[in-house]
Amino acid sequence: MTETMRDRLRRISVFAHVGPIDFKESELPGNPVPMVAEWILAAHAAGQPEPHAMSLCTVNAEGIPSSRVLLVKDIDTDRLFFATPADSRKGIDIASNPHVAAHFYWPVTGRQVRIAGTAFGLDRDASERDFAERGRGSRLSAHLHRPGPLPDRRTALDEFQRLDALYPGQVPCPPSWTLYAITPTEVEFWEASTDRVHHRVRYHRDTAGDAWRQELLWP
Repeated sequence: MTETMRDRLRRISVFAHVGPIDFKESELPGNPVPMVAEWILAAHAAGQPEPHAMSLCTVNAEGIPSSRVLLVKDIDTDRLFFATPADSRKGIDIASNPHVAAHFYWPVTGRQVRIAGTAFGLDRDASERDFAERGRGSRLSAHLHRPGPLPDRRTALDEFQRLDALYPGQVPCPPSWTLYAITPTEVEFWEASTDRVHHRVRYHRDTAGDAWRQELLWP
């Protein structure tokens, strides 16, 4: 009998690295945002590759969503930061609709975090500081951003080499490069359990600056 994709998927083990539930309800913080940073660092310590990789979902003016994975560049007490050209698809989406959703998943620790909130671009100084802290390859690659399709990969490689020769020293920050901040209004933490009675806790507030409320959720 021919094995179906359904059969193959159902044979894949899940929660292979999950240990005992680490949630301690009495120790949950009042502010969830620093806890996101703690879970990223815990995933890194456990060997999770790129634990700061985050799926970001935006919605355009017509209400059509799109998502992509990017790297979080900083987290403070109330915001998460990432950077992208303002004329990229996500930048254009945010300009027309600032509501975003984000998601982290770390298989090594059996944890995930779901975030909803609003995103906004920061000032030029903050964006240029972010750009200056990036590696040379990343800074050159930022200059490859163009609207429209790419004729072929060779064209992009040739342009990268041209930029490398054009800027042998400092690489200037593109005018569209923007550091964005996400201010969450909802953060949900999820931790897997081998008995499938997973642990979930949700923090929510009406607007930024309000006090956080928290509640446990059914698995």
